[in-house]
Parts: sequence; C-alpha cells; structure tokens
Amino acid sequence: MTVTQTEQTAPAAIAEEADAGRLEWIDPLEDFRPDEPEESRVIVDPFNHRKKREDGEEDTTEPDPGLIASVEAVGVQQAPVLRPQTGENEGKLGIVMGQRRLKAARAAAQRAVAHGRKYRKVRVIIRDDLKGVDDEALTGSMVENVHRAAASVQDDLDAAQQLSLMVSAKRVPKARKAQYAAAIGRTTEELDAAPRVAKIAPEVIEELWEEGAEFDWVEQADYAEVEDVPNALWKLEQAKRKDTDEGNTKRGAWRQVMQALKAEKEKAERIAATTAELAKKMIPVIVWSHAWQYSAARPLTELESSIGRPLTEAGHNETCSGHAATFDPADGEVVWVCRDFKKQGHRIIGAATDEEGDGEKAQEVDAEREAARAEARIVKTNNAAWRSVREVRQEFIVDMCQDKGEAPADVKDLVLTTILAGRYTYTHYVNADCGDRLATYLKDANLKHTPADVVAKLVKRTGVKRYWWLLFAHIAGMYEVEHMTDEAWRGKKDEFGRRKPIERQTVEWLTFLRAHGYSLSEVEEETLATAQSQAEEKAKQDAQRKAERERWDREREEARLKREAEEEPPAEQADETRAEDAEEPQPDEGPEADAADDGQEDGEPAAEDAAEHGEPDNE
Repeated sequence: MTVTQTEQTAPAAIAEEADAGRLEWIDPLEDFRPDEPEESRVIVDPFNHRKKREDGEEDTTEPDPGLIASVEAVGVQQAPVLRPQTGENEGKLGIVMGQRRLKAARAAAQRAVAHGRKYRKVRVIIRDDLKGVDDEALTGSMVENVHRAAASVQDDLDAAQQLSLMVSAKRVPKARKAQYAAAIGRTTEELDAAPRVAKIAPEVIEELWEEGAEFDWVEQADYAEVEDVPNALWKLEQAKRKDTDEGNTKRGAWRQVMQALKAEKEKAERIAATTAELAKKMIPVIVWSHAWQYSAARPLTELESSIGRPLTEAGHNETCSGHAATFDPADGEVVWVCRDFKKQGHRIIGAATDEEGDGEKAQEVDAEREAARAEARIVKTNNAAWRSVREVRQEFIVDMCQDKGEAPADVKDLVLTTILAGRYTYTHYVNADCGDRLATYLKDANLKHTPADVVAKLVKRTGVKRYWWLLFAHIAGMYEVEHMTDEAWRGKKDEFGRRKPIERQTVEWLTFLRAHGYSLSEVEEETLATAQSQAEEKAKQDAQRKAERERWDREREEARLKREAEEEPPAEQADETRAEDAEEPQPDEGPEADAADDGQEDGEPAAEDAAEHGEPDNE
C-alpha cells in the first residue's frame, strides 16, 4: 500500500489537559452559613447561574427532600466547584457549581447534630484559575444547569431495578438496604417495588404525569395492576388523600381500595372468560336488568311452565328459543333467563292465571319479588366485600404481631380479659385446630398444628418483650375465626333460623383494630353503623319496656288501694259503730255471764251454787 505525502505529514490529535483544581474538605456547618454571609467562609458566587428569585417565585436553590435524604445516606458524591473571591469578599470561597448539594449537606448535618450523631464534611474542588475570571465562571455554572439532561423516569426505574436485584442477591442487611434506598431518595418499600414498576408500560407513567397523580413507586406499581378497572385512578387518589389526612403511614385506605379493585378486576376477567365459553355454545348474553318487573326477560328461578313445572337451565336451553344468560353484577355469577317469557308461554311462579285475573295480585307478586331481589343484591355485594377485605385485615394483624417492642396496655387487657373470662367462643376455638391462624400471624408454618415441641422452641427464642404479641396472635385468631365469619356483617342466625343482631365481639374487634391504625373498609364501616343502630334501637325498646312495667306496677298499686278503700266503711259510720259497741255489754260480760260461765265451766247447776252461799232457793 502506498502512503501519500499528506498522510505522512498530518499532525496527530493531542488531548489537552484541563485545570482540575485542588481538593479541599469544608465543614457544612462552620464554613457554610447561607443566612450569615458576612460570617461564612463559603458564599454563593455572584455569578452562580442559580439565583434565589423574588418572593412568590419558585426557589430553585433549595434542595428537595430526596436530595437531603441522599446526602444523609451516602454524603455528597459529586464535589461542588468553588473559586476564590476578590474585592470585598477577598479570602472567601464562592460556589460556582453545587449550591443545592452544599445546602443539602448543611441540612443533613443539622439533623445529625439534633439527634446526637456525627455528620460528614464535604469534599470540594477549588478552581484557583477562575479567580477574577467571571465570564468563565458564569459559563461553567450555566453549562451544569442548562445542558444537564435530567434522567428519564424509565432510566431511574431501570437503575433502581438493578440496585434492587443486587441487594436481593447479596442478602444485604436491612440497614444497608435502607441506606441505599435513601441515597436515591426512596424508601425500602419503593426499592422492593422497582422490579414491578420497571415493567409498567410507558403510557401508564405518562398518564399519571398528565393527571398530576403524585404516586410513589409502590403506588405506581399497584395502579398498573388495576388500571383497566373503571375509576381506578380516582379511587386510589381518594384513598391516598384519606391516608394522608388521617396520618396513616401503613397505606390503610390504599390497601382497602386496592383489594376492592383487584376483586373487581377478577370479576371482570371471570365474566369475560365465561362470555367466551357461552359464545362457543351459541348462548346469547343479555344485559343485567335492575328492574325485572319492567323487562320482558325474567330469571328462570322466577318462572314455571304453562302447566306449573319449574324451569331448569338444561331443559330450557333445549326447548326454548328465548334461552339466554346474564351476569349478576354483585358477584359476576351467571343467571339463566328467558328473554321473553310471556311470548314463550311461561308464567311467573305464584302469579294469577289469566282466568283468575292478574291485576292486583300480579303487582303484589312483582313488588315482593323486587324486594327479595334488592335484599339478595345487598347480601351478595356485602358477602363478596366482607370476604375480600379479610385479606387486608389479616395483613394488618400480621404486621401487628411482628412488633418488636412492648405491647401497649390495651393489647394486654384484651388478652387477659379474653382468657380469664372463659367465653364459650374462646374455649371452642382453643379446643379446635387453632394452629393455622397462629402460623399465619407469626409467620411460622411449623405452628400449623401447634405441636408442643414447636411451641416450646418458639417461646424459647422469643424475647420477653414479645411474649404479649404471641398471646395476641392467639387471641386475634379467636376473634377472626369465631366472630368475623361470612355472616358477621349482618348477624348470625339462631337455632330457629332467626337473624340475631351483630355480635358485640365483632364490634369490639373492629373498634380495637381501628384504634391501632387499621383503616376500615366500607362494609366494615357499615357493620359498625348497623351495630350502633341496633344498640340504639335495643336501648329504646328496653326503655319502653321499663316504662311499660312501671306503668303496670303503678296501675296495679292504684287498683289495690282503690279495692281496699271500697272494702272499708266510711269514717263517720265507723265511728258510730265503735260508740255503740262501747255502750252495749257483750253477751260474755256481767255477773250473770260470769255465773253462767262458772257453772258451765264447773259442770254444776246454778241452784247448788246458791245454796252453797246460804241463799234461799227459788222454791
């Protein structure tokens, strides 16, 4: 190969060295005092691009909480650039780049001092070559702020996901993991959620930004799961606002709404799958009617044939062209219907025949059936909600049982009262297999059947402070199994099938959990409200019965007094009678009576008695 003259004489590219400056450590408390520039060794350079603006405008010089948290965790990683000052500030250092980082370092140092901890000094770069060179200093400051492209949301998520995977793989201690999370301005919970968030479609993130939803990573990941559910974003925003207003740091309302949205999503998916199966069988699906009495269609459970026989799904499908299906919105279950029961010759069960006349009686039947439908819808909806919320409540109980500190007084009171009172429900729970709940709440699968040796090991490895939490897990299981059953929201039935009021223990348990930060779901709130209404109604009835008893007692007493008054003679007549009785001698009074009494008493005649006294006899 021939080399040309031009190629032989072309100068080689040379890398020019730039002024790197010198490193120095400064104290963010002693050397940097933004509020006292006269006393501060480090000040903001007059040609720094970032300026504190007029009142009312955003101050871009102040660090955000995320930056401060990052500095607290790992210190200032990118050294700020300072230059010596001239003129009246001779001897001071001016911040050309990194004003927010130094302010964050100062805020972190102040917090450390307030909590009795050590704080970090900040490594800075001193550019002596920029002393007095204002144009270059301003240019450098502008380059840092104007040409610095912010990392995209997806860039941050990808980086956080990698960090999360590394933390999990290396089994980093919780303290170090929390430090890593703080370094990027996140919580450990958010760090754990990073892999989920990284899978979110970009349009979902864009939607949240456009709607102004201030969701953290955990909340973004949750929303991505239920974004297709109608009004999901609005409901979650309301839940977050409720948690914020109530100071609930455990996302109580958020968890309740998420559980309800997941249930809605599962129901929608189940309906979609069933609809596809019905389409394969050529069975049409109609829209659910909330007022069947005004519809030509009716559920088969309300119909009978023209000769009075009940209609079944299989038989109706084979013999009737009006066979169709619909879905109950309360639980998403299939309901078989006839699209035009009158045309198909069916009739409503219990309705009058044409010969009998179906005017008023048909209306009564329709009214009764609609009332029964409304009651059934409420029961189905609340049953589904009650079962759904159970999972959220269990998670809250598990969190309580993992508490490492001393149990509060009301936890101890609940434990002792339940054990010592010896209620039937407690003894029933203890005699049954109670290990399942204990294993769930204490996160120990070996406790499932409560073998003595496993329990003994558990007690031995548990600190004394946590003894009460072991007992609480036991009592919590009793409440959940015995008093939070599927029918607890409306009261159980007695042995005669009558609906009893909501149990006092159900109210007691929900009230206790709420006092410890549990956010009640809508159905749980309604349960307490219903129990309160029932208690007020009972108190009213008790007061009425008491008043009625008092009235009856008062009337009986008045009747007794009246009867006694009628049986006694008037006062004047009683006085005259007593006076007459005093004037007339009684038959058993006087000498004759005495004599007669004596004679009769001795069994001797009166004449002999006279002779004995020397008196002549009558002869």
